[in-house]
Amino acid sequence: MKIKVHKKTSLDADKMRSAAKLSTQILKQIYDATRIGVSPSELNTLAGELCAQNGVKPAFKDVLNPRGEVFGGNICISVNEAVLHGTPFSKAPLADGDVVKLDFGIILDGHYTDQCVTLGLGNISEADKALIATGKMAVQAGLKQVQPGRHTGDAGHAIQTIAEMAGFNVLKEYIGHGIGKSLWEEPEIPAYGNPGMGQEFEPGMVVCIEAQVVSGDGETFVDEDDWTVVTVDGSKGVMFEYMVLVTETGSEVLTSNLDWEIFSP
Repeated sequence: MKIKVHKKTSLDADKMRSAAKLSTQILKQIYDATRIGVSPSELNTLAGELCAQNGVKPAFKDVLNPRGEVFGGNICISVNEAVLHGTPFSKAPLADGDVVKLDFGIILDGHYTDQCVTLGLGNISEADKALIATGKMAVQAGLKQVQPGRHTGDAGHAIQTIAEMAGFNVLKEYIGHGIGKSLWEEPEIPAYGNPGMGQEFEPGMVVCIEAQVVSGDGETFVDEDDWTVVTVDGSKGVMFEYMVLVTETGSEVLTSNLDWEIFSP
């Protein structure tokens, strides 16, 4: 059954372009500050300050979990075996070899953004380098499938194929989604699937293409903070996420962090 999706007017699309551009600029400053010796708590404070300076609200701050608890952070920061939804309140400094996921969004003029980049700090093992590079490559392969007439299954299949060919797995419980005047809208976009299946991409849709790629079996649990998703086997995970506008002739990536370096000294 075809689901109802929220197609954007040209005015809405322009507002989302502006929101995505500012969101990416703020995330770049947080990304540049993500270094060995800096704590997630310090990065969370920076994210809040940058949002305030730019007159926007952090998109995740008031999100509720299934227990009705407020997230409260300005950004999600997940380190190593913590794959996503990590609370950013730890004062423990980031260490050499850490794999850090920065998941961030804002609300500007009633429109939401949502994007994520993974960064490896310092002396990254060859296995972790391969994991990070594969995660980014997989999501970029999914991005290429966001075209009018193609389907969510095409994007998911592309992501899953790249990840599994490299010997990794994708998390199946957490998925991409539409976005606009709400943080999550239809359609749902899993990081797996079959070509030609799922919702058709149509001009005017704005979607978040994302995936969590892990080196282990992909089994996870939610930590005692009731937010952070952690691998059961302790294997590391990465996450990348981009916002994309479907156009009449193709697509336009709105959050342009595609060429950022994924390793830091």
